[in-house]
Amino acid sequence: MIVADIGNSRIHIMDEDETIYHLDIDSAIERFGNKRVYYISVNHHISDRIKSLKSWVDVSDRLVMEGFYDGMGADRKAISLSMGDGIYIDAGSAITIDIVREGRYQGGAIIPGIKRLKECYASISKALSIEPEYNIDNFPLNTSAQIGYGIIAPIYSLILNIRDKDTVWISGGDGRVLSQFIEDAVYDERLVFKGILKSITPQMV
Repeated sequence: MIVADIGNSRIHIMDEDETIYHLDIDSAIERFGNKRVYYISVNHHISDRIKSLKSWVDVSDRLVMEGFYDGMGADRKAISLSMGDGIYIDAGSAITIDIVREGRYQGGAIIPGIKRLKECYASISKALSIEPEYNIDNFPLNTSAQIGYGIIAPIYSLILNIRDKDTVWISGGDGRVLSQFIEDAVYDERLVFKGILKSITPQMV
C-alpha cells in the first residue's frame, strides 16, 4: 500500500516496502501518478492537480479522534493517530507539538521550523547568518552555538513542561536534531504514514 503526505513544499511518499521519497509535485506524479495512492494534504494550491489523478484517494476526512478541531492539519491528525498516547513532534516547515492522552487529543502548539528560525536570525543581522551549533548543556560562548541554543532550548523547555510519563515521538526532516536533546524520545520518520494507514479500511482497498 502506497501512502502520501502532501506538505507545503514537497510530497512525501512511502511505498509498500516502507521506502520513503521526498519529491516535488512533478516528480511525484511522474513516478506514482498511475499507482494507487492514499494521501492527505495540507497544500491547497496543488489540490486540483492531485484530484485529477484517478488512482489517488484523499483520506484526510477519515482521520478522526475525539478532541480534533476544525482547521487542524491532516498531517497533525495523522501523526496523533499513529502510535496511541504520547507527545508527537513533527519537525518540518513548522514544528508541531501535539498531545494524546487516554485516546483523546489534548491540544498542542505550533512553532516556526528550524529553517525558518535560522532565516529569522539572518534577517536580523549578517553576523547571525551562520550555521547553528546545537548544544543546550551550558550557556555557549560563541555566536553559532548561541543561535543553536536559542532555537533548541525553548522547544526543549516546552516539552519538559508538558511531559509527564508520556512517550515523546518525533518525526520530520529536523526530527533527528531535536530527538538528541529529549531523553528517551523515539524518532520515526514513518509516523505520519502510519497514521494514514490506520485510516484505510479493507473496503477501500
